[in-house]
Amino acid sequence: MQNLTKSNKMYSKVLEDRPKPYFQDIIKKDHLKPPSVLTEESCQYIGSDDVDRERYFSKEFHNLEIRNIWNKVWQFACREEDIPLPGDYYVYDIVDQSILIVRTDNGDIKAYYNSCLHRGTQLKPSNSCGFSDILKCPFHGWSWSLDGKIKNIPSDWDFPHVKKEEFSLPEVKLDIWGGFVFINLDKNSIPLKDFLSILPEHFKDWDMSKRRKAAHVAKIVPCNWKFAIEAFLEGYHVGETHPQALPYTGDINCQYDYWGPHVSRMMSGLGTPSPSLKNQKISDSDVIESMQDLVSYLDGDVDKKNINKNEKPRDFLSNTMREMLTSATGVNHKDFSTSEIIDAIQYFVFPNFIPWAGYGVPIVYRFRPNGHNPDTSIFEVILLYENDDEKRETNPGIHWLDEGDSWEKAEELGGLGMLFDQDEAAFRSGQLGLKASNKKGSTFSLYQESRIRHFHKTIDKYLSL
Repeated sequence: MQNLTKSNKMYSKVLEDRPKPYFQDIIKKDHLKPPSVLTEESCQYIGSDDVDRERYFSKEFHNLEIRNIWNKVWQFACREEDIPLPGDYYVYDIVDQSILIVRTDNGDIKAYYNSCLHRGTQLKPSNSCGFSDILKCPFHGWSWSLDGKIKNIPSDWDFPHVKKEEFSLPEVKLDIWGGFVFINLDKNSIPLKDFLSILPEHFKDWDMSKRRKAAHVAKIVPCNWKFAIEAFLEGYHVGETHPQALPYTGDINCQYDYWGPHVSRMMSGLGTPSPSLKNQKISDSDVIESMQDLVSYLDGDVDKKNINKNEKPRDFLSNTMREMLTSATGVNHKDFSTSEIIDAIQYFVFPNFIPWAGYGVPIVYRFRPNGHNPDTSIFEVILLYENDDEKRETNPGIHWLDEGDSWEKAEELGGLGMLFDQDEAAFRSGQLGLKASNKKGSTFSLYQESRIRHFHKTIDKYLSL
């Protein structure tokens, strides 16, 4: 108990020593106030121990994760708009498992194991999507209807032992939140609503079901899936990895929160310089000047000459973003708070789903192991916009980048590609460095990297089951 009290005192001192302005101080000064969920704070001391480096590359640890995590948790598999019409299908692969998600004739969504009940051939290729009015094996032609019932067995005279009423495709547990289709390989899992904890309540003002994909880019990256996720759970790396953002981005003054074992959050104020630049006397004009590049990243058609430099930085950025979003989507953004329009408000749902809240940064990240290679993983970036019916476009498929490609090759991501290139450089050096280290584990900070600690605490919880 004495050690716990000492640790709590140490953590309290860390909270007191955080650089200002705090995120809450920034949003309190906005003219358009944020919704109440953005004024909540939820964090506590969760330990100071190192995390064993071998869990990032050990085959044994990888196998434990497959058995105790990927076969047990709810996972975001696709969006409803990926399969809008009866016969549309989407294949979600996770290590050895392949899940075939289909829209049935009556409009329901079902998930099946992507395997023929004859000799196991995949009914649809891995990571594919498309249309099919029946689910037919490409090897011998066995077929099923969209609702999973056996439809045809070629040479059925030779299979008198097959009871057709028992040969429906086995279903995988499925549920939907916010237009996101989730699957769970564990039939005895808790309901999705319980797994998501506070997420549905926090997102009630940001109806994700009304949004549609504008881009979906995927790439195999050179690090373990956990290491890739961790880069997006903290703002501590911004100063070194994305230094061009410091004049207008909160980094070491981000806010970190977590609720239960599955959900955490990070919030960073934009339009205000990093506290690490406090000795450089950054003026409002300097901040706005630096944000011109940010605006051009998001919309290459913005004319820098038309920028009003007399505005306060957060007002400049929010006004510019409102105009861009309204023009792009047809949805009027004038009544949304400044924070909802410009700030980086990013939630994490264990084990691999990162949806951003608000309107200005309509990003979703997803991370997965790349088969049985713990030194690589699959990183996906999805852009979601709320569109009116007139501006709604055909849902884009997945743009797979080759491993050597720059993220900037995905033009649909705009200037975000440069940021992901910077992150990927850190992925490679991080994975190689962990394997070369003679230090047993990674040493995380108590606050800025607390979401990573929370993440590994939940991993340990699942591995102990």
